[in-house]
Amino acid sequence: MKKRNLMNGNLAIIPAIGMAIALTACGSEVATEPESAGEAQQVETTESEVAGEKKDETIVENTANAEGYITDSVITTDLIQITIPDEFKDMTYAKVEDDRISVYDKALVDAGWPGLVFEVGLSSDCNIFAGGMFTKVGEVFATDGTIYNVGRGYASEVQWDYNEPEAPESYTKLEDATESVFENITGTGDNLFVYKAGTKGEDLYFTVLDKYVTAISEGWDANKCEEEGISPEIAAIAANNEKPFEVLGYAYADMNCDGIEDLFIGDMSGSEIDGMVYDVYSTVDRVATHIVTGTARDRYYAYGGYALLNEFSGGAMENGSVVWIFEPNSTDMVCQLGYKYDAYTDEKNPWFSTYDNEEWTPMSEEDYKAEMERIEGQKTALKFTPFTTVSGIDFSKEDMSKYATFTEIVDSLYPNMAYANVTLDETDVLLVANGSYDNLDGNEAAIDSSVFMYDKDGNVVFLGTVQSGGTANPLAVKDGKLLTAGHHFVTKNTVKDGKLVAEETAYEEFDTNGNATYYVESDGEKNEVEDDKILQGMFAEYSEAEVVNFQKVME
Repeated sequence: MKKRNLMNGNLAIIPAIGMAIALTACGSEVATEPESAGEAQQVETTESEVAGEKKDETIVENTANAEGYITDSVITTDLIQITIPDEFKDMTYAKVEDDRISVYDKALVDAGWPGLVFEVGLSSDCNIFAGGMFTKVGEVFATDGTIYNVGRGYASEVQWDYNEPEAPESYTKLEDATESVFENITGTGDNLFVYKAGTKGEDLYFTVLDKYVTAISEGWDANKCEEEGISPEIAAIAANNEKPFEVLGYAYADMNCDGIEDLFIGDMSGSEIDGMVYDVYSTVDRVATHIVTGTARDRYYAYGGYALLNEFSGGAMENGSVVWIFEPNSTDMVCQLGYKYDAYTDEKNPWFSTYDNEEWTPMSEEDYKAEMERIEGQKTALKFTPFTTVSGIDFSKEDMSKYATFTEIVDSLYPNMAYANVTLDETDVLLVANGSYDNLDGNEAAIDSSVFMYDKDGNVVFLGTVQSGGTANPLAVKDGKLLTAGHHFVTKNTVKDGKLVAEETAYEEFDTNGNATYYVESDGEKNEVEDDKILQGMFAEYSEAEVVNFQKVME
C-alpha cells in the first residue's frame, strides 16, 4: 500500500538543498537579544555566508525613551521584527530583554500600572513552553541552522487597576490585535519566520499515522502492536472489521495548552466505546512521542479540553475515573483528581476519591454520584477523521475494470486525496495522490501519485506510482516529463509504449566516511560518473519545472 510521507508543508518554500537546516533538532544555542537601555538600542545583523554569497552588514535601531521603553511601532532584534498595527501607533511601549520582546499599554504604564499586553518569546530550547506562560506560535529558521521556537507570552496577573473589574478599552483593543502581530512577524535579514510552523498536527505526526496504516494493512497481532508502542486494541480492530480504516480515526487537539497540537487515535465504530482514545501522542523536543495507551478495560477519553479521563475497571466490584494532564514537552502525566467504586477494599463503604492516584480517601455515596455525574459531563467529543484519508487507495490491488473513465476514479477517492490531469510526451494521464498540501505559491502540491492512462481501446490502465522525497520537492512537469526529486536524486518520468518509465535518474550515494559516488541511470542502464554535474543540472531543470496543481477531494 502506498503511504504518505508528507513533511511540513510550511517548509516547502525552503530550497531542497537547504532542507537539512529546517529539519535540525532543537539547537543548543540561546538567542542573545539586546538589553533595554535609556538610549537608542542597536542590533547588528552580522555578515553571513548564504549560498556562497556574503551579505552586507546592516544596523537596525530601536528608539528608547529615558525609562528604557522602546517607542517605535516596529521593533527589531537580531532574529525577528514585529510591527504594531498603525491604528495603535503611539499607544504602546516595548522592551527587548534577553530572549523576549514585551509590549505594553502606554497609557497604563504612564499611569503607574504594569500594562503588559503580550510578549514574544524566542528560544532554541523547547522547554520554554513547558508549564510557563507561553504558547508556541511558530518558528524562526536562523541562517546558522538553529531553529528557534517563537511563543506568545501572557500576563500572569492583572495589569491595570485591580479595583476595576474590566480591562481598560485600550488594553482590550491591543490584546485583540495580538494575533495579527504574530501573523506578521518577519525574520531579520536572512532569518526566516514561519507562522504556525511546528504547531500543526498534520505536519508533526504523519509518520505516526503511517505506522497505524502499516499495522492494520499487515495484520499485526497484539504483541507486535505493543512492541511498536501502540494499543493492542488495534490488532483486534484489524482482525474483526471488514473496513478497519473506517472505524479507526485520528484527531488533533492542543490538550496540554502549549500551542502545539497533540494526536489522538480513537474509535469511530458507533458502538458504546465510540470516542474512546486508543493512543495519545505529543511532541518532545519536536519529535512525535507516545504518551499513553488505552485498552478495553483501561479506557481514555478527552476531558474538558485540557486533560484526559481514564475510565478503568478492576472487575465486577471495582471501577473508577481519574483525570490526568500531560505536561508540555514531556511524557509525564499528572493526576488531578479521581473517584472509584471499590468494594474489594471496603464492601460497606466502597466510594473513594484521590488527588494523586495513590492515596484514596473514603467519601459518601451521595458525593460520589454527584462527582461522577460532573465528570461525565466534562467528557470532550473529539472529531475523529477516518484513517481512509491516510491509507488512500492501493490501485495496484484494485480491479481496474470497474473504472470506465478517469471521472469514475476521481469519484471513488477518499476525502483529502487529490487528483490532476497532465500530459506526458503527448499521453494524457491522470495523477491521483494520497494527500496534498499548500506549497505557499498558489498550488495544491503532492509528493506521491498513482498514474493512469487510457489504452488504445479506451480502457483505463493503472501504470504505477511515483514518489518524491518530501514536500520541499513536489511533483512537477517540464518538457513533457514528470519530475520527482529528493535531497540526493532527480528522476524524469514519462510514458512510453503504454508503460510508466523512469527515463533518466541522477543520484548520489555516500559511504560510511561521507564520500560521495555519483550515478546516472538511463534506458535501464546504471553508470557511475565522475562528479555531480549531471545531478546538479537536473536539479536546475527541476527548479524551473511547473509544480503540478492538484485538486483536493473534500468531505
